[in-house]
Amino acid sequence: MMRNDEGGSKACTEVGFFYLEGHRIPVQLQAAVYEQMRLFFHLPLEEKQKALADKNMRGWAPMYEETLDPAHQSKGDTKEAYHVCRPTLPDEKHLPLHDTDNVFPDPKTLPEFQATTTAYFDAMSHLGLHVAHLFADAAGVPGMFNMPGMFDRPMAVLRMLRYNAERSNLEHGVIGAGAHCDYGLLTLLSTDTEPGLQIRHNGEWVDVPYVENAFIVNVGDLAERWTNGLFRSTEHRVVNTTGKERYSIPFFFEPNFNCQVTCFPSCVGPNNPAKYPPILAGENLLDKYRNTHASF
Repeated sequence: MMRNDEGGSKACTEVGFFYLEGHRIPVQLQAAVYEQMRLFFHLPLEEKQKALADKNMRGWAPMYEETLDPAHQSKGDTKEAYHVCRPTLPDEKHLPLHDTDNVFPDPKTLPEFQATTTAYFDAMSHLGLHVAHLFADAAGVPGMFNMPGMFDRPMAVLRMLRYNAERSNLEHGVIGAGAHCDYGLLTLLSTDTEPGLQIRHNGEWVDVPYVENAFIVNVGDLAERWTNGLFRSTEHRVVNTTGKERYSIPFFFEPNFNCQVTCFPSCVGPNNPAKYPPILAGENLLDKYRNTHASF
């Protein structure tokens, strides 16, 4: 994608978004995940509450729970979410976001939900790591992410989203997803055919068209920090202009919790000093959650 295509690398440095085709995630698996999430989101409230997420961000987050742009929103994002993460290992239980396991709906209600979403999570984790290595190649540090403590226990998050049919009203602070940049290394986004995603490019909001069987990949804040600003983490939002429901599945690929994010040596020099101090990936994620989630 990027190793043999200068366009992919250019997109990371100039736009921060690009399409990924030929990814080998089976169409049947993608369709199955959409079917399961639709079934869950249309369950009665009392059934959904059985899978309510805690502070580890695993399970169901109700409508309006997240507010991505608090300064410009009168209420939370007009969406609900379901989170699936990597199962935690015994020696990780002391870490924030790691002390409980995934929460799934009652198998008597949705017998295929856990197996389907877990299979998709595993497939996307492999794809996320592959794209991460391509990022490192493009930044001039091939093999960097093979180092122990970087991505051997990633904080990957599968988020299944349902945006309700409420039309966005920007003047009154009502929006599907407020303007924001993603927090981690990269995001792999699948969407249905409904429009809504917009990115800010050259100061203007630009619609992102649907492309069949392609993932929308965007650069996250940590990629921008690692590359000392070479890669661009781009602001984006979701605006409902149709009055219809919309479904999407972002997969956030984050480093290990204790991974220290320091500017790559290939991206600094005597005339280009580091613009960002080192940070821990997990602490960065916690700070973002505290500022945007009502339940956190």
